[in-house]
Amino acid sequence: KKLDARLLMWNMRQKIDTSALPRGRTTVIHFTYPELTESERHYWLVARPGQPVDLCLLDPGHDVDLFIRADLKAMTSAWMGWSTLRSEIEANSVVLIGDRRLIATLDKWMVRSSYAIAAEQQAVAA
Repeated sequence: KKLDARLLMWNMRQKIDTSALPRGRTTVIHFTYPELTESERHYWLVARPGQPVDLCLLDPGHDVDLFIRADLKAMTSAWMGWSTLRSEIEANSVVLIGDRRLIATLDKWMVRSSYAIAAEQQAVAA
């Protein structure tokens, strides 16, 4: 089955915890999925204080705080809880370049899918 980057990014957009991002300014995160066609490869999440996070399919023209280059399968796996972001980063399937604070707090502001949380709870209970 073909993975859908737009659906993944739409779901990720809804789960960004803006309270864990730097306060009082716009934060821009640029995702690139190199294996996809040029028209499907780039996504920007734009988080403005006090507003829902925007998902942009075209460059919004803001300075980028964090670049995330990822294999779509790896990002989907981490999002769904089949792996972790840290393990995908260690495997070089997800690469982060940019603001060190955003990288250090990744687990706080990039809240994973509800499925990932349920999978972790089942694993702990087993």
